[in-house]
Amino acid sequence: MVYILRMAEFKCLSWLLTCTYLICVCNCQDSIVSVIQKMDQFEEDLFRNKEDMIRMEKRIRNIIDVAETSLRAELKENIRDQVREAMAEILQGESLQDMVKSQVVSEVRHLKQGYHQMKRQLLHVSRSLKDFQDKTGEFHESVLKKADVWNRENSCDTCVRDKHRLEIELRKKDIFAADLQKNIERFMVLNETCQSQISQLKTALAVPASTPAPVNVTSIPKSPVSTTSVTTPRPEGTKSRILIAPGWSGTQHQFRQLNIHSNSLSVYQYHTMKLVTCVAFVAKTKKLLIGLANPDKIVSSPLDTSHVRVLREGVETYGMAVDEDRDIVFIATYQPRYSISRMSTQGKDFTATIDLSTYGSFPREITLDTRRKTIYGCNSGKLFTVTYDGQGLATLATGSNMYAVTLDQAAGVLYYSIEKKLMKMPVSTNVSTEVTTLTAVPWNMRLYRGTIYFSCYNSPIVGAVDVTYNTVAYTLQSISMKGDVALLMCLIP
Repeated sequence: MVYILRMAEFKCLSWLLTCTYLICVCNCQDSIVSVIQKMDQFEEDLFRNKEDMIRMEKRIRNIIDVAETSLRAELKENIRDQVREAMAEILQGESLQDMVKSQVVSEVRHLKQGYHQMKRQLLHVSRSLKDFQDKTGEFHESVLKKADVWNRENSCDTCVRDKHRLEIELRKKDIFAADLQKNIERFMVLNETCQSQISQLKTALAVPASTPAPVNVTSIPKSPVSTTSVTTPRPEGTKSRILIAPGWSGTQHQFRQLNIHSNSLSVYQYHTMKLVTCVAFVAKTKKLLIGLANPDKIVSSPLDTSHVRVLREGVETYGMAVDEDRDIVFIATYQPRYSISRMSTQGKDFTATIDLSTYGSFPREITLDTRRKTIYGCNSGKLFTVTYDGQGLATLATGSNMYAVTLDQAAGVLYYSIEKKLMKMPVSTNVSTEVTTLTAVPWNMRLYRGTIYFSCYNSPIVGAVDVTYNTVAYTLQSISMKGDVALLMCLIP
């Protein structure tokens, strides 16, 4: 009985265990389902977070692009402003269009000068041809007459040979005349070519002012801007000219200008100065460099304006030469000591290149060989040379009243003066020969397009010598400036 009861309890226990197992299985299944649902929910949350991150990345990229565009625009504007300021300093009130027009006008001026020089040469050749033809005709007639006489008076073989020889000479002369005629035709073709180029450049000048001019802007050194001044633009068609200043005069004198193309003298209205010692020109910036005494200083002035800015004080000079490619002005100084010094065209970095205190008199005019970085100068009794860095000082020639020197860099020929004699010296041989004798002792000389222009010491003469065609000196103008010791000359091409 007891056994039966125990078995019944056992069966109940088994049932209880089965029920418990089933309950656990059911509970576990519910938990698994819950976990799976939570995992699905988590996966959806991850997907939404990923989409949010993608959208946030796009917004960040957009913000970066906008910021980059804004910074680029701001940087371009700053660069444009800086370029405009730098260009404004260089142009001194002129527009880019004015600068382009000025360059075109300069090219037209050079072409016209070449054209006029060609016309003069053509006229000379035509006259020579006419004279030659006249002489040839006369000679031909005289020979024929003599030949006829000889034929009538003497029929020997000697007369026949002489006649034959004379006919050969006449044929040679005819060939020479034909060559001259061909040269004239070539000159006519050159004339037509020059006229065509001048017409094309005049057409280029007619470009509307609103057309933007291309400018290749490189690094431009900035310099302090002085008080602004109103620049008077050079009139179109202005030719090459020579500025003439009084030398060492204690009274105020108006500068003069000599127009080379027309040989006409006029007043340069922008400067009235006294105690002027030297004048030079910087073509790139169109500025004059003027040396003054008492007080000693070097000043700068934009061309065709009356504005003057002091570049350097305490310096007295009788000669300046500009290497524009390297932005260097070499100065032959009298004060504070005899030397060759240098500075930038803005008056910065002033330093002595070589001390000439023990070399002789103070240096006068100097000229530069920019290819070889060499300086040539005179000091009253010597023609000397020295390098840009003050090395290799050497005497090339000696004499008296040696004040003026200039260089034909393309041909490698140095021109200088001894008293009234114009001398030349190839830099390769250093052998001097006399070119011609001038009317007075030259004080300044400048070579331009095959012609040497000179001003004189203790004389009112401004003259010229065409060293490529005609070596006879001729006077351009006689300039009366009371009290002057020398006329100072500055060539503006």
